[in-house]
Amino acid sequence: MKREEFINLSDDAKLQYLNEQAAAGKSYTDICAGIGMSKDELGRQHGFYFVRNQFMKKPMKGYGTTQRSGNEHTDRFK
Repeated sequence: MKREEFINLSDDAKLQYLNEQAAAGKSYTDICAGIGMSKDELGRQHGFYFVRNQFMKKPMKGYGTTQRSGNEHTDRFK
């Protein structure tokens, strides 16, 4: 999968794809290289981390992303 295709997937579809690749026996570095991302980019911008041959999604994305997490207070500045 190319980088642009991966970015355009929903978060749940990204997680499913990453876990399918891990279940197929690919290493973490091979998966990152396959989608053209580094470990830092995958963790900070997309909110995924790798534990015991499985990807997990962070409950709240970090500061490196421009996507809304859903935890913002939208009516705070009215």
